[in-house]
Amino acid sequence: MVDSTILWLLVAAGCVVIAGLAFYLGTLLFKLKHQQQQQQRAQAEHDRKQAEHQQYLLESILVISEATIEGQCEYSEGALRIWVLLENFQPELAQACRFPALFEMYDCVKGMPTHEARKALDKKELRHLDHERQQTEIRLAEQIKQDLRQLKALLQPVH
Repeated sequence: MVDSTILWLLVAAGCVVIAGLAFYLGTLLFKLKHQQQQQQRAQAEHDRKQAEHQQYLLESILVISEATIEGQCEYSEGALRIWVLLENFQPELAQACRFPALFEMYDCVKGMPTHEARKALDKKELRHLDHERQQTEIRLAEQIKQDLRQLKALLQPVH
């Protein structure tokens, strides 16, 4: 009789242990599922923001391209802005061989000082830089417009 009681106590203890482990496992599975859902939501939010950013870059490139073609934006400013946007939007498009005039204009002005650094230059150096920029703009004007039209045609189907 004692053996039977001990056996039943051991079985009962085993059932309690198994029930406890099952509960713990259920809790872990619930937490894992919750964590996966949070990760999916975070990934979806990241993807949404990334898509919005890409759309912003695309629209900016198209607007600046059109403004530059129409003469509302200087070629040097347009080239500088567009090239930086392209490098962030689709780096494979930001290659000198794809848009040679646009790149040449960008390359001419990318190292020129702006804002406070420009104000700090003496007038002779400033005139020299402005002359260099203006001559490059005049020389490349038509090719830059052609590059920008090609770029817009390439990006329009995406938009």
